[in-house]
Amino acid sequence: MKYVIAGFGKFGRLALSRLIEDASADRIIVVEHEKDLEGIDDPPRVHAVRGEAVSVLMNSPAIEADDMIIPMVPFHLAAAFLLAALPDAREISLPQELAGIVPNPWRLNDFNLCCSRSDFICPDDCPEGDVCTVTGEPRDEPLYQFIRSLEIPGFTVLVQRSFQILPGIGGYPL
Repeated sequence: MKYVIAGFGKFGRLALSRLIEDASADRIIVVEHEKDLEGIDDPPRVHAVRGEAVSVLMNSPAIEADDMIIPMVPFHLAAAFLLAALPDAREISLPQELAGIVPNPWRLNDFNLCCSRSDFICPDDCPEGDVCTVTGEPRDEPLYQFIRSLEIPGFTVLVQRSFQILPGIGGYPL
C-alpha cells in the first residue's frame, strides 16, 4: 500500500514514524509546502515532495487513485481538493442551525464546521472499535453515517470517510 502524508508538522512527523514501523506501508510520500523536510531519513520506501498539497495531489504522476491520503495540513484537504478539481465548486456559508444538529460543534469560519462524538480530546493512539477506550461507553452509529443521513434544505451532504490506518492515523483514498 502507498501512503501520502500531506503536511510534515508535528502530526505529519508522527504519522511518518508510525508508518515507517508498519510493514504494510510499501511506499510513503511526504508532501510539504513550507516546513523543512528535515527528519526524513530517506529509507528506500520514503520519498519527500516539496509542494502545495492540493496541487501535488492533482498533478503528480506519483500519486494514484488508490493511494491512501493522510491529511496533516491545517485545512480541510478533501474540501480544498474538490474546490480546485471541480470547475463550478465554490464555498458557501453554512446554515447557522447546523451547529444545533451536529454533536459538539466547533465553527471554524463561515464555511467550515467541525464536530465530534466526543466532548474531550481523544487519545493520540485511540483504536477504532465498538467501545470508547476513554469512557467505556459503546460507540453507536459512526459519525460519518450520522452526517451522511442529514437532510439540510438547499444542501447536498457529501461525506469523505476517513479510515483508521494505524492508531492515531486516519486517511482516505484519493
